[in-house]
Amino acid sequence: MIKQKPGHNRAVRVFVPRISGKPPEIRAGLLLALVVLAVLAWTAPAHAVPYICCRYYCLIDAGTGQVILSRSADESRQVASTTKMMTAILAEEYADPSEIAVVSDNAARTPKYVIGLHRGQEISVEELLKAALIRSANDAAVVLGEHVTGDIDLFAHLMSVKAVVIGAHHTHFANPSGLPDTYNYSSAYDLTRIGRFLLNKPTLAALVSTRQTGFQHPGYRTEMMITNTNSLLESYPGANGIKTGTTNDAGKCLVASASRNGRHLIAVALNSGDRAGDCARLLDYGFNDCHLVQVVERRTVFKELKVTGGDLPFATIISAQNIDLWQGENSKLNIEKVVRMNYQLAAPLSKGQPVGELRILADGNLVRVCPLVIRDDIKKRNDVISRLKAIF
Repeated sequence: MIKQKPGHNRAVRVFVPRISGKPPEIRAGLLLALVVLAVLAWTAPAHAVPYICCRYYCLIDAGTGQVILSRSADESRQVASTTKMMTAILAEEYADPSEIAVVSDNAARTPKYVIGLHRGQEISVEELLKAALIRSANDAAVVLGEHVTGDIDLFAHLMSVKAVVIGAHHTHFANPSGLPDTYNYSSAYDLTRIGRFLLNKPTLAALVSTRQTGFQHPGYRTEMMITNTNSLLESYPGANGIKTGTTNDAGKCLVASASRNGRHLIAVALNSGDRAGDCARLLDYGFNDCHLVQVVERRTVFKELKVTGGDLPFATIISAQNIDLWQGENSKLNIEKVVRMNYQLAAPLSKGQPVGELRILADGNLVRVCPLVIRDDIKKRNDVISRLKAIF
């Protein structure tokens, strides 16, 4: 039996042996075998996990932060200009868009790619954010960092602290541009966290989704046009961000975002030979081949715990919510359930009273926290009546 390659017509050529002249029992057996082969040949194949060129990738549901598909997603490595996402986050939080920054000699000497800023030029934070996020200009990122703190090392420290706050625990920054440095690194999963945080800021979300815009360069009289380095904004339906990055050490990187039919996904591909294609395939998988699977049903009983001084000897502990996670066909997503609970219960206890939590982890990363509660009211036992009953 010979099957054609995927993407071709699904017709299958089956080589049929000659059965004439064979004994009846042999002919019957051959005919049965041919029927089985025909059924198998026309069975629709299951959706497989997409082929991804790179070794480091991560796909998440942006609404919940849940990991859908990943590989080596927690491995720290250099990530080039995707670093500028954090630079923009801090600049947006610490500076007003209308503030004017002055280009230092250090910023003017920043290696390529640059927008061509010169020492002493004055430029607004708004224009600098455009150049850094849309055109990935290293000099603009350095000017932003120096404007916010006056010192690049201090700004890089604030970037690293902010990463921890966001939940990017495999990340450390050494500069605001992403130029090669041993101490400037992140991971595929961490970049989804940082990208998700950035997209919650309307000003920055609008910039990273901009395909082309005008840029007021301080060295030119007329406005110049700058085009986004993220090619998916042109080629992928629903694409709305976020950031590219390229250096010899980091390779070609992309943090991509797209929304369709009320769903929002973020995909990251690091050191990829086809970063746009890898992210497009990840996004397609998330949109087309994933569905919600219930991993915890509301009122599921987790424990029966002893109660001190109650009219009932045990309390039934249940989940307060349904928990649904996105899963793909043939996905190898590792889901863990971790229970944290107060095991020393004393009456009275009220129905619905929280006594613990259920933590759901996908590929080792926390995605949902659900309260564990008391199922039934438990009153305090009346010991006086109990003693009287024992006497009489």
